[in-house]
Amino acid sequence: MQIPKSCDVVVIGGGPGGSLSSTYLAQKGYDVVLLEKQKHPRYTVGESLLPDSWKYLDEAGCTEKIEAARFVRKSGGTVCWQGNISAFTFANFGFNRPALHIERDEFDDILLRNSETAGTQVFELVGVSRVNFADADNPVVHYRGESQGSGKIACRFVIDASGQSAVLGRQLGHRTIDSAFKYMSVWGYYRGSKYVEFGGRVLPFASISDSPPTTFVTSIDMFGEGSWAWHIPMKEVTSVGLILPSEKYKTFKQKGEDWELFFRRICSEVPNLCELLAEAEFVPESVRLTRDYSYQSSQVCGPGYYLVEDAAGFVDPIFSVGVLLAMYGAYAAAWSIDRCMQHPENSIRYRKMFEYQLMGLGTSFIEVASN
Repeated sequence: MQIPKSCDVVVIGGGPGGSLSSTYLAQKGYDVVLLEKQKHPRYTVGESLLPDSWKYLDEAGCTEKIEAARFVRKSGGTVCWQGNISAFTFANFGFNRPALHIERDEFDDILLRNSETAGTQVFELVGVSRVNFADADNPVVHYRGESQGSGKIACRFVIDASGQSAVLGRQLGHRTIDSAFKYMSVWGYYRGSKYVEFGGRVLPFASISDSPPTTFVTSIDMFGEGSWAWHIPMKEVTSVGLILPSEKYKTFKQKGEDWELFFRRICSEVPNLCELLAEAEFVPESVRLTRDYSYQSSQVCGPGYYLVEDAAGFVDPIFSVGVLLAMYGAYAAAWSIDRCMQHPENSIRYRKMFEYQLMGLGTSFIEVASN
């Protein structure tokens, strides 16, 4: 199948934000083309999903597919911060559906294939180089694919859901690094880790299906304020990550250590976390890292375009809101584009409503994280 010369909406990126926004628009009868630079299923991090996500999955018609995947249901969160331990369950906040620990390659693939079923034309291994906004009412997307070659597609709207690549944010100069969050993240995976259930009991990995885990978060006091670690048990492995000040890690990295040795050593030194991992087996070559990952966009929409998920901005993920914000942004962008299509005379108003909702929600999490 060849990429068409034109369509109503081009979506850049096949993560949750791209897949869901394209699904919602295709459901409304729009001609949608999604361009994804990788081939799904593909690895990505961000495995903790909040229960509020179900309403967006319901709307996309993929709830049964997510349930059939049998992702780990989590019972809440356990936080150990500077020696003080607290725990919560989502039922205390009125949720009667579970939060999940998800394998993102499988989860994202389900959402992308569901978008195809809804009518989206999906093209993988196709990267977008730039978008020409000479005519803002008819932007032209320039792409290059392994089998498609170079080409361009005209449309009415572009949704940038390209993640931290931030195709449009970079092109338009909207993307700025957040100086308040100069941190780096190093993460990897373990097999057979113990976990913390709601109530504080530490259980063996084999008990997960009978006693749901919590997402365990602990401060890393030896690195100073703001440093922390996550522990997320999934179906076969546990995701463990360290959030560290960018300017301090060199002080703690011993001579001759590569990133894997550094990661494993720090995990073995962090109180509570080291106990959960004491009998676990590290998954070789699973360590990854990213530096100065927090950034914002000064503008998340404009004539002919919308930014969603990480393409719009990314903050410290301690609250596990990343995927949820992607879903929220996808729904809001699809709503706004539909309104603009139906009532173009009110396009400015609908864009401002999207911007207010998306930036207002994102800013609220940034303010909480800063305090």
